[in-house]
Amino acid sequence: MGNGYKLLEFNINPVPASRPRVTRWSTYYPKKYTQFKLDMIALTSEVHSAPFEGLLGVDIGFYIAMPKSWSKKKKESKEGRYCDNNADVDNYLKAILDSLNEVVYVDDRQIVEISARKIYSSTPCIKFKYKTIGDEDDKSRIM
Repeated sequence: MGNGYKLLEFNINPVPASRPRVTRWSTYYPKKYTQFKLDMIALTSEVHSAPFEGLLGVDIGFYIAMPKSWSKKKKESKEGRYCDNNADVDNYLKAILDSLNEVVYVDDRQIVEISARKIYSSTPCIKFKYKTIGDEDDKSRIM
């Protein structure tokens, strides 16, 4: 993997974070996002390390399942290509970053550098690579 990155892979179909719905009687999150959060709690319970307290750089790949309604031919043509669904990549980021609070890092505000992509895949998952960022890294910033 190189560059000092550590990899965590979560075998789960990525779901974008959504806004809470407000009714007259209560506030709730949609079922799909609520289930994603519960599944991530189960998956992150397998991570056995103390949350990191310093600055981090992350590289995240969202490998998104293709719709079941697509033909086999269309699925084959889209496999491994960038995902052009209607969900914003920043909503996928929010979902995973919030799920990893108190697991990989104390709080997602520690992330000072980020790279992310959405890819169609027949095997949905989230690949989360992270590395510590120190003062010496200030000289190698992209921007």
